[in-house]
Amino acid sequence: MSKVASNSAKNGNGRQKACKYLNEVALCNALEMAKELISVINKVPVTVFLWKPEKYWPAEFVSENIKKFGYTVEEFTSRKLMYGNIVHPDDLERVERELLRRIEEDYVDFSQEYRILTKSGEIRWVEERTFIEADENGMVKYLKGIVLDITERKRKEKLLYIQRDLGIALSTSGSLNETLEKLLDSCLQIDEINVGGIYLIDEETGDMTLAIHSGFSTNFVEHASHYGANSPNTKLVMIGQPVYKQHIDLLLTSRDDALRHENLRATAIIPVKSGKNVIAAFYLASNLEFEIPDSVRTVIETIATQFGVFISRIRLEEKLIECKKKRKS
Repeated sequence: MSKVASNSAKNGNGRQKACKYLNEVALCNALEMAKELISVINKVPVTVFLWKPEKYWPAEFVSENIKKFGYTVEEFTSRKLMYGNIVHPDDLERVERELLRRIEEDYVDFSQEYRILTKSGEIRWVEERTFIEADENGMVKYLKGIVLDITERKRKEKLLYIQRDLGIALSTSGSLNETLEKLLDSCLQIDEINVGGIYLIDEETGDMTLAIHSGFSTNFVEHASHYGANSPNTKLVMIGQPVYKQHIDLLLTSRDDALRHENLRATAIIPVKSGKNVIAAFYLASNLEFEIPDSVRTVIETIATQFGVFISRIRLEEKLIECKKKRKS
């Protein structure tokens, strides 16, 4: 009997050791798998969050690529910073309201777009896909969020809307002054441009005069509102090609020295043509950006083309009116 009991005890201990070993192996495998999963998450262009369903959404977990917004994982997991703290103040109420509505309507997941603030204060657009995890009683335990930076996509969408709206406006406008206002307003809606003006070329003299402007200093308006036909500035425009330079590099004469201390950086000079003739020029600049991106260059050159088409239409209409008057006389 004692031998049987002894053998049984040994077998029991052996099974316990085997189970313990298997559990340890399973735990190690699970940990390795978790590490691999986190490694994959940190490599994809999204930021993953696990939030508690509390005010401002404290984070239990955040992937390391939160650093692309300037923050660290520890800032969130230590609760020094809540996710709601980085949501743009103008969007926060809407984001909260949308989440509560989806929870009340028993959604499992949903998406929304809004703005967040990076640590440096820059505004970024994000698309967030939220997964709502509830227990058997319907109480929300966690919110799982996948946050994707869509700033570039939103910027391109905005540029398309600007072009579309301006095209509609120009097709119905018959007033040059009204059109100039719409043109400049459209250009200043572009994030990378916050200063600008439109010069018109006198058909008879060839002089170039600033017809409308916004954001320029009184010093700029005083010294750069008129250029003669033979000035280097007008000749640069009459070449008919867009010019993208720093403002400081566009000071062509000693007269322009008065503009040397203007707070302008990236600058664009975009000639406007009616047929083959240069009839106007956009002078657009930023006091923040050092370079105007290619996508923005395409848009402002398209706007200039739209203006050229508008001027051609207006001139054609004027000629038709003159012809009718001559026939009547």
